[in-house]
Amino acid sequence: MVLEQLESPMCSYTLALLLEPIELYAHHVHDLLILKFQNKSNINILRKLVQILLELNNENIKKFKDIHEDIFESPIETDLHVVQDKESLLSKLIIQLLEGHRNEDITYSVSAAKMIAKKLFETSEDKTSGIDSGIFIKIFTHYAFPQLSAVFDIYEDRYGRSIQAAIQHQCKSQIEVECFQDIVEYTRSPAGYHVKILRQALDQNPVDYITLIRIFIGHEGKDLSEIKLEYSKVFDETLDQTIQDRIDILEIKRLFLTIITIGDDPIQNDSSETRSDERDRSNSVSEVINSVAKWVVQLNRNRSLETLKNYFKWLK
Repeated sequence: MVLEQLESPMCSYTLALLLEPIELYAHHVHDLLILKFQNKSNINILRKLVQILLELNNENIKKFKDIHEDIFESPIETDLHVVQDKESLLSKLIIQLLEGHRNEDITYSVSAAKMIAKKLFETSEDKTSGIDSGIFIKIFTHYAFPQLSAVFDIYEDRYGRSIQAAIQHQCKSQIEVECFQDIVEYTRSPAGYHVKILRQALDQNPVDYITLIRIFIGHEGKDLSEIKLEYSKVFDETLDQTIQDRIDILEIKRLFLTIITIGDDPIQNDSSETRSDERDRSNSVSEVINSVAKWVVQLNRNRSLETLKNYFKWLK
């Protein structure tokens, strides 16, 4: 791992704010691979990798691979094969996602969707065989998202069963099923998919701050607004309210809420509940972090790394 584990979690989140989203993803993926290699995490690393790669378009996949190789002096594919059997279904899935060959058309073919849905149904009915794994993976990694969505809808409407039935027939383990199901959920509703991941991160004990910071910082304002709206529909409370209730570290709570609320500081009243010695100790850090978070919001609107660098020169 290029970066040592930092003593203060605030240092980690400040560093995350300094990075371009794709570079942040590269660091997170590398750290996940290190954890798997050292067997120091009980989370499923490969599913996390799928979650990160799934939302990158072809251009960003290429940028992600270039950044990873530049920083860590090794292709991401090589690092993946060190920790995972390259012949496994999930390894092949991740490698195909890393190819960045997804069709990005916004249109789709109904006839093609019907043909694929029929093939998926027929193979799920045949208990002795399935679609060739390479073809199955390419359907999920090369087809445009509108085309995939049409396949899923036609399969369920015509054959009266969830697309998960076809996935389960093709997969040998529960984690394989979950990874392909993640692609289904993201295809149908990116905002809804991120809401699920956010809630899972908030429900963990301890809270999965790494996933939270990746989603909050890695999404443009429009995407984050859609996630917030979907969150309110699903859980009957705002994302702001959940952050208020679930996050115990004041500075991190302020950082998240500043990004979510486009630069406001909605927890000013919480300072009365903080002991005076804690407030004094964290005050200067909070001011800097709050300023950084506000700057990130502006950067997402008109991203300029050079401007950000100049800002931090001024802070020094």
